Amino acid sequence: MRIFVSSVMAGFEEYREAAFAAIQSLDHDIVRAEDFPASTIPSRVACLQGVREADLVVLILGERYGWSETQSGISPTHEEFREAAAEGKVVPFVQSDVSREEAQQQFVEEVEDYDTGMHRGQTFRTPEELRTEVTRAIARYQLSAATTPVDVGALVEKARSTIPVEERGFVRMTGPLLHLAVVGGPTQTILRPSEIEDQSLLDGVVADLSSADGYFSYRRRTEPHLDHGALVIEQENGAALRIDEAGALLLSVPIEEATGHLKPLIEEHVGQAIEKGLTFADKMLEKFDRTQRLTRIVIAADIATSGVFGWRTSSQQAASPNSMQIAMDRSASGPVMLNPPDRTRMALRSERTRMAEDLLALLRRRYRS
Repeated sequence: MRIFVSSVMAGFEEYREAAFAAIQSLDHDIVRAEDFPASTIPSRVACLQGVREADLVVLILGERYGWSETQSGISPTHEEFREAAAEGKVVPFVQSDVSREEAQQQFVEEVEDYDTGMHRGQTFRTPEELRTEVTRAIARYQLSAATTPVDVGALVEKARSTIPVEERGFVRMTGPLLHLAVVGGPTQTILRPSEIEDQSLLDGVVADLSSADGYFSYRRRTEPHLDHGALVIEQENGAALRIDEAGALLLSVPIEEATGHLKPLIEEHVGQAIEKGLTFADKMLEKFDRTQRLTRIVIAADIATSGVFGWRTSSQQAASPNSMQIAMDRSASGPVMLNPPDRTRMALRSERTRMAEDLLALLRRRYRS
């Protein structure tokens, strides 16, 4: 593997050398800023390219935050962390028994955040302890990565086929729905048939769907059933969740309807539904795949729009709720997907906002054009 070491450099040399020694002892290639050749590209770009090209990033945090008068306003180490975290390939090491600068303490808190951060191992005090911890972490990472290769093409095809296709002439009476498919790999059994039929599991999922983080209405009747071995839970307004034995999810999230006689899609309402769906998908994957056997995900999104025409922002709708121009070219069909379509499992949490923004932009292009 190619392993990038990210930390402050000045005054931290012996700790960096300890990390280098751990990587070398396991016969991996070290990627470090000290070895970068002279180049015409900025140092920031060179470092971030090093992170992107690495298979793993070892992040070492001590008491100093480092230089922050950068284009991004954060230190190079902080920026390298965020780049690596988006790909789910960073292992952090935090020094203990030191007095951290305020910015560094905030950085450590971001890294260790329970919901969006990374799980770190033991803290270290000395270079020797750091070397031991880095060696252990890399060995564990190798074992966890030694899984069946991910067939991205198969995940893409499954995500596309999971999105339901509306019948021609069908008129939805209860408002538009966002269909969001989240398919993970490598393909394996995440839920056994007996678990899918377990009443306590069903009750727990229904409770989650009806909670503040869910998208079901507690006022509506909930109907569960099996469909080709998958558990389907739905309500009469179209809200639904489908999960199969491989952990593939289909979330059908109601989109708030526009006011007025015309019922266009309201951009802000679509965005809220996407954010709600991605957040709940992450919650379900954590519920059923706590050890993250699914390492990559593919996301597909579409909107059931029968009886809905046009796309507007809320301000445009408020200004003219009863008249608008409607684009009738509906030649584009099928769900939208990100490019590249596959992302790390961690991205569903760490990059959720960016993915939601991109999915919204792709849907906007389709329904507003």
